Amino acid sequence: MGSGRAGSTARPSDGDWNEVSRVVDQQKLSSRLSALESYLTELRSFRAYSRERFVAEPALHHLAERYLHLACESVLDIAHHVIADQGYPQAASYRDSIEVLEGEGLIDGNLSERLKRWMGFRNVLVHLYLELDHGRVFDAIQEDLGDLEEFAGSMAHLLT
Repeated sequence: MGSGRAGSTARPSDGDWNEVSRVVDQQKLSSRLSALESYLTELRSFRAYSRERFVAEPALHHLAERYLHLACESVLDIAHHVIADQGYPQAASYRDSIEVLEGEGLIDGNLSERLKRWMGFRNVLVHLYLELDHGRVFDAIQEDLGDLEEFAGSMAHLLT
């Protein structure tokens, strides 16, 4: 995919990285990254609970599910912000927004695949909440938050 910048269809090279980072609205990106980090901090606190207690107590798993939903929305908000700000090709779906970032060299293919799974999980949180496996939510908090943390780190590079 091209960068979408006038007169250029090539991805930014490593030498152009600073040029790209200066274009991003740093205030907006910083506030979105701060929101994501606050949701991740809240989610990490659920690691202190046993699986049994987490699954059995609606007050715990419902709150955790909301924080996961907000974290996923933050990822999408950040992706859409960077895409619009940089003039990258517009994404037709949530998964496409992750692919655009990969295509522009802002995240690698491995992270892209993991984030696309998160976007699928986001859809379950939003649309299939009555069928949600609270044990799977517990597992995601225990094992998979690193994906969202890695994304935040990748996007934070745009602030430097």
